[in-house]
Amino acid sequence: MLTLSSGDSYSQTGFNVASTKPSSTNPLGNPAYPGYTSSGGPNWIGYLVKNYNSTLLYSYNFADGGATVNASLVTPFRPTVKSFIDQVKLFSDSIAKKPSYANWTGETAVFMVWLGVNDVGNSYSRADEAALLGKIMDSYFSQLEILYNAGARTFALLSVPPIDKTPMMLAQSKNSQDTEAGVIKQFNALLSDRLKEFMASHTGSQGWVVDTQKPFNQAISDPTKYGSKDATCYNSDGKSCLWYNDYHPGTAIHNLVAAAVAEIWR
Repeated sequence: MLTLSSGDSYSQTGFNVASTKPSSTNPLGNPAYPGYTSSGGPNWIGYLVKNYNSTLLYSYNFADGGATVNASLVTPFRPTVKSFIDQVKLFSDSIAKKPSYANWTGETAVFMVWLGVNDVGNSYSRADEAALLGKIMDSYFSQLEILYNAGARTFALLSVPPIDKTPMMLAQSKNSQDTEAGVIKQFNALLSDRLKEFMASHTGSQGWVVDTQKPFNQAISDPTKYGSKDATCYNSDGKSCLWYNDYHPGTAIHNLVAAAVAEIWR
C-alpha cells in the first residue's frame, strides 16, 4: 500500500522521488529513517509507517518545509520552497504515471495532505483574510482535482493545529493569539465543508479531515505525561520538551498525530 503525502515542515522528511525508492526494509525510501524532520526525531509520517499500520506502507512524501498551498497567494519564507501546487506537479511527473516501482491504484493508495500552518501563520492578520481563505481553498481543491483525475480516491486531510499555542505565538500579544485562533477555526471549517462538497461531486472518492487540534491539545493540557516540564519549553532533542523549537512540535506530539490519522483509517 502507498501513502502519498504533501505538506510543509510539519511533514517533511527530505524525500527525493528521483533517489532511493521505498522498500520493505526502508518504507520511507530516502533519506534513511526518520529522514530530515523538524521534530528532533520521527515525525507523524515516520510514526504512521513504522508503528500504526497493519500492512506494509510505502511512503512517497513530497512535503517541503515552509510550504503554502499557493505561493502566489501566501508567500513562503523563501522562493525556492515547493508549494502544494509544486508538490502535486512533482507527483504528476513521477508517481502519477504508475511506474513499476510504484504501481498504485485508487484502492491501494492514500493521499494525505497537511497544509495550512504557513498559510494561516503568514496571513492571519491581513484585512482581506476571509476572502483570502476562499482563494486558498479554491487552489487547495484544484490540486485534489488533479490527484483525483490521476486516479486518487482516498484522501486524508489534516487540519491546522493550534499554532496559536506554540511558544512563538505565546510570546505575542493576546490579541494576535486570538486573531490567529479565529483564522485557524475558519480554515478548518472551510476544509471540512469543501471536502464534503468534493466527495459529493467525485464518484468513488472517500475522505476524512483529521482533527489535529485534539492531539496537540492532549499534549499541551498534560505535558508532564509526555516527558515535558511544561507546555511551552522547547529543545532540539525533540523529546525533553513538547516542542522542538518555538514553532515546531517534538516527537510526542507527532506520535499523537500519527495515532489520530491511524484512527481515521480504522
